[in-house]
Amino acid sequence: MSRPIFAALGRTACLVRLSALLLGTACCLAASPSHAADNDFDVSVTGRAVGEADVDGGGSVSVTETGAAIRYRWFGVEYLNRRYDWSDTSDLPFGKGDTPWEQLHLLRLRADISGQSGVGGLGWFAGTAVSAGWEEEMDDAWSVSGSAGLTWALGDVRLRGGVAAWAHPIGVRAMPLAAADWGNQHDPGFSATVGIPETMLRYRTSDIFSFRLGGRLEGTTYRLADDSPVEREGYMKTSSLTLGGYIDITPLEDLTLTLGAEYLTRREMGVYDKDGEERDTHDLDDAPALFLRLRYDF
Repeated sequence: MSRPIFAALGRTACLVRLSALLLGTACCLAASPSHAADNDFDVSVTGRAVGEADVDGGGSVSVTETGAAIRYRWFGVEYLNRRYDWSDTSDLPFGKGDTPWEQLHLLRLRADISGQSGVGGLGWFAGTAVSAGWEEEMDDAWSVSGSAGLTWALGDVRLRGGVAAWAHPIGVRAMPLAAADWGNQHDPGFSATVGIPETMLRYRTSDIFSFRLGGRLEGTTYRLADDSPVEREGYMKTSSLTLGGYIDITPLEDLTLTLGAEYLTRREMGVYDKDGEERDTHDLDDAPALFLRLRYDF
């Protein structure tokens, strides 16, 4: 656990220093010639409705999500709002009979870069992100993450391997990154990404229609309100495995509409106090979801 570090330096100050270090590294790398020709710019809006699911111990909840993202070359900004509709709050194992929370916010600034080493098919990738997840107050809501690894091209197959790390007031964690990419998703026919934390199989029939099937691991931590009935100034961590099928429709060259049907499973809510110590973990039943995204590329 990272509590001694955060206690000694101050949680917010520590995260700010780590954020500055990682962002500075990304900015230096992004200035390399390998990215001079990358002028991609896109904006997107998303929506998702997650069906009602029971919470262990009683009560239930459904979720509506709306979000927006802007990306220019290697840098992106994302915002996501989650609104919760609770039922039978008096039976919930947390919240003391009150509504635990009505909405949660997530803001993320991220940088992702990659390049070739000049040695055969060997390449590299790196990324960093500074995020804030909060209910009402943003104090101590910040986290920083980073990832790095190598790629290796073998014909139509591209192998990726590396590690991702995440630092937050509730702790520091790391996980492996491993994937194999086959084919080009923009070309007609089959392509695939198989690995951790996401696997996706694709089939493009034309320039207009593409079909995808896969799954991904998801998780976010939020800082609860100062007067939260769940845990004052505490934290709530969500995690799930999302399985889904998607249709990408591109009526214009730069405009893509994505429609998806999803199934959320292995869902958990973990509650932490203001010092980052875990208090309780609650399971949620599986739930279906509908997903929508509209993206425009410049």
